[in-house]
Amino acid sequence: MYIQRHLEQEVIKASQGYPVVMVTGPRQVGKTTMLKKLAGESRQVVSLDNPAVRLMAQNQPSLFLEQYKPPILIDEIQYAPELLSYIKVAVDNSNLNGQFWLTGSQVFPLMKGVQESLAGRVRLLQLSGLSQSELAGRENETFPPSIESLLKRKDSLPASKSLFTTMLMGGFPRLLTQSSITLDGFYSSYLQTYLARDVKEITNVLDTGKFLQFVNLVAARTAQELNLSGYSRDLGIDGTTVRRWLNVLETSGIVVNLPAYSTNLGKRVVRRPKLHFLDIGLACFLCGIEDEDALSKSPIRGALFESWVVSEVYKSWWNQGKHPRLFYYRDAAQKEIDLLVDRNSKLFPFEIKLNINSTHIFKNFEVLEDLPIPTEFGGAVYSGVELVALKDNHWLIPANLL
Repeated sequence: MYIQRHLEQEVIKASQGYPVVMVTGPRQVGKTTMLKKLAGESRQVVSLDNPAVRLMAQNQPSLFLEQYKPPILIDEIQYAPELLSYIKVAVDNSNLNGQFWLTGSQVFPLMKGVQESLAGRVRLLQLSGLSQSELAGRENETFPPSIESLLKRKDSLPASKSLFTTMLMGGFPRLLTQSSITLDGFYSSYLQTYLARDVKEITNVLDTGKFLQFVNLVAARTAQELNLSGYSRDLGIDGTTVRRWLNVLETSGIVVNLPAYSTNLGKRVVRRPKLHFLDIGLACFLCGIEDEDALSKSPIRGALFESWVVSEVYKSWWNQGKHPRLFYYRDAAQKEIDLLVDRNSKLFPFEIKLNINSTHIFKNFEVLEDLPIPTEFGGAVYSGVELVALKDNHWLIPANLL
């Protein structure tokens, strides 16, 4: 079963304005499946997963492009960045849009090649796991949606799985559309593939055992401020290795760094980003959380929920081909706001709480009053089911409306 992706419309629009469209994202989030569906019979499809094809692309790129002519979809382009300069020549000679569709991971050597060879010729789009809006069949709207939109979503909300089940299942399409696949089997296989191919082959991480320990620790510390020295101390590795491995996780779409918000107020503001795991099903697996009961009792359930919400917010922007301006706030007095959305020079503040015990959760919003940027409506995303209007244009927003 294919679930329609919101990014499809952005691919179509990009193909009308750029000769090259490149879709990046983690392994198995549906990049190739989406593009094959859009391509139909109108373009060739070639995968560099095929060793023979890959060797030709790496060693004889000119011959490769003679054999596989545009319009074409080249899958897993990160295996042959040598092709990029030849693609540049081909698109400059043809002067036609939409000739090359590429998929790949945002590994550093590849992105460096894209920026150098295809500058001004390529539209970069990012696909992550399935969003709640995609699973519900809703139109996409960047977060925060309007209050009117939230009210419509509430009125048409279909019956859904429990929140903890949703978090455990994650966003990988294959896992969500094939009932015969188990969580344990899928994630075990995913990690083996990720470590063996993306990490070892492409990024040259040699100690995959130690790297897996690192990934486990990152999952257990999701939604925390990035503490490089802590990772270095706990794993017995140097700071340079920690930075390199974090870059591997970020560029391969496993984690995202949520930056700290700063302005001229700013000497009081903490500068370290928060690190969020993007697929909470994978994070739960790494933390040994196997079912709803274990998740409901886990001491990190609140952090996992916070990262799940942040992931959904990022997806809402990426699925429209937009770069989100998302932040968190914390100052030296430990006043914290979990999420700030900076849109059109206005700030939208949100707390992310599994359970709401008091309206005092908004008390830290007062720190925004001294900023030169106006604040629009805000609120708290929580695990409840009621959309509730509170004072001062603050709302309680159920997580299932994201």
